[in-house]
Amino acid sequence: MKLIVPVIAAFLLLFPTFILAETKEIIAEGAYNMGDGETPTVAESRALLQAKRTAVEEAGTYVESYSKTRNFQLTVDEIQVLASGVMEVEVLEKKRTVVGDGFNFWIKIKARVSTDKMEEMAKKVKEKSVVEDYKKIQEAYDKSQREIEELKRQLAGAKGEKERKKVEGKITNDERLLKANEWFEKGYQHSLKNENDEAIDAYTNAIALDPNDADAYTNRGVAYYSKGQYDRAIEDYNKAIAINPNYAKAYNNRGGAYDNKKQYDRAIEDYNKAIALDPNDAEAYYNRGNAHYHKGQYDRAIEDFNKAIALDPNDAAAYANRGNAYNGKGQYDRAIEDFNKAIALDPNDAKVYYNRGIAYYDKGQHDRAIEDYNKAIALDLNDADAYTNRGNAYNAKGQYDRAIADYNKAIALDPDIAQAYYNRGNAYNAKGQHDRAIEDYNKTIALDPNDAQAYGNRGIAYMNKGVMGKAISDFQKACDMGDEMGCAALQRVLRERR
Repeated sequence: MKLIVPVIAAFLLLFPTFILAETKEIIAEGAYNMGDGETPTVAESRALLQAKRTAVEEAGTYVESYSKTRNFQLTVDEIQVLASGVMEVEVLEKKRTVVGDGFNFWIKIKARVSTDKMEEMAKKVKEKSVVEDYKKIQEAYDKSQREIEELKRQLAGAKGEKERKKVEGKITNDERLLKANEWFEKGYQHSLKNENDEAIDAYTNAIALDPNDADAYTNRGVAYYSKGQYDRAIEDYNKAIAINPNYAKAYNNRGGAYDNKKQYDRAIEDYNKAIALDPNDAEAYYNRGNAHYHKGQYDRAIEDFNKAIALDPNDAAAYANRGNAYNGKGQYDRAIEDFNKAIALDPNDAKVYYNRGIAYYDKGQHDRAIEDYNKAIALDLNDADAYTNRGNAYNAKGQYDRAIADYNKAIALDPDIAQAYYNRGNAYNAKGQHDRAIEDYNKTIALDPNDAQAYGNRGIAYMNKGVMGKAISDFQKACDMGDEMGCAALQRVLRERR
């Protein structure tokens, strides 16, 4: 699980498309001979599994062809995962017939593969953990199939009731683990579709059948994390680590949960452990870089992003976050270079345009900043911060009415965005509309009582209205809070009144 720095959270934003989704239908069959000691429900599951695997193979060929036309750049493993993720299965027919001393279970399915969400899913399967989980599921099925065939042979050759009961117990245990893996796969499929509640239920069922599956705890933790329930996610990661103390993925994911709780030192401890266990895990370096960034340790963040990029040169988010770190250091040109690279790799990430706009703004290139904010807004019409910052750029150009229009939009999207009220107040002040400016500074202070600049600028508005008592009170408040401009304004006013 890759942790995204909040300021540049990578959204899967897709342009609206008028291309009708294609759907391919695949008919597949599966069969299984149930032996002594097996249960009919599990035997039927094995027949269904065989049918699904046949369908996935054909679906994979279709997905590979489609992905080439869309230039998805997928590996063989990723194609299989994508085919499985977009495939919906309907049971058409099933039969149970007597074969010798046992039963044969036969099942026919129709698998539908739609291109409707294939592009979104293609981005999801690029995550290393998604492919790893898919392989784990298939390996578990293969292992179960090998073991059940061996147990059937052992049962057929068992001598005496005691030996027979022993083998039957092993068959029961193998069926239990197979059912656990089925629930794990259901959780995995729900997670691919961002159906977190359903995923949690499925993983919970898997854990009930196999309490020692560290992967099930970890993946349930990811689902809780996706819901913002970080404490519950940490509980599951703790359990996974207790089962497997060398589980790098669980440390990395627990670090992400601590990071979102703003417990950055604990997060870094977990990332350190994950990296010690797997020195080639680009994701862990990336996440540790985010934690250092959050602590204002920009040089250490850049070191980690460098390592992440060296391990995965096509990671757009790593370039984007390294750009943020350079921005934090005031190295705007280097930041812009990284944002350019991130955009080349992922042209549809609104936040990267937004952050490049910040870099241009800080360089004083307000027109280029506005171009980037325009692009960010086109990709995400509901980003209040983008409207706020575009308003700032218009403000800097003296285009106060356009600035106010943007602040209005930002406030409509997020009524608690203090910065938009503050900046709109500045624009009204510049237009000489001091009463409206004061209203906005009042709102800013209500939302953020520790904003010294809001007191200082409200003081200026009162001073421009000739309400000197209130102006002096605001300048004093700003000065007491350590605002040098507030102190300077207070001293100037007091001198003039002597």
